[in-house]
Amino acid sequence: MSVLVTVTFPVPAETMEKVVLDNTATMAAISEDGRRHGAIHHQFVQHPDGSAVVVDEWPDEESFHRFFDSQDEIRRIMAEAGVSEPPAVRVYPVLDTPDRF
Repeated sequence: MSVLVTVTFPVPAETMEKVVLDNTATMAAISEDGRRHGAIHHQFVQHPDGSAVVVDEWPDEESFHRFFDSQDEIRRIMAEAGVSEPPAVRVYPVLDTPDRF
């Protein structure tokens, strides 16, 4: 069963959104690389505290870390957005329940 991964960046969601939109080609390349590494779903959301959060679905935790840890462009985007400390990464195994869709 897959895992959901959240990556919380300690910067305002609006700041991250602007940086992402200003770097459309780079973000497209990062997304494509993520798909090659196995990413199933990806999106940015805003945490209730206003920070930026990525919510991804991956086949397993190891696939996510192989991708994320090797991505220099992600670190560049984070720096441009003002991320000065490592983001909080949480991994949630998806439960195989009959109500899942």
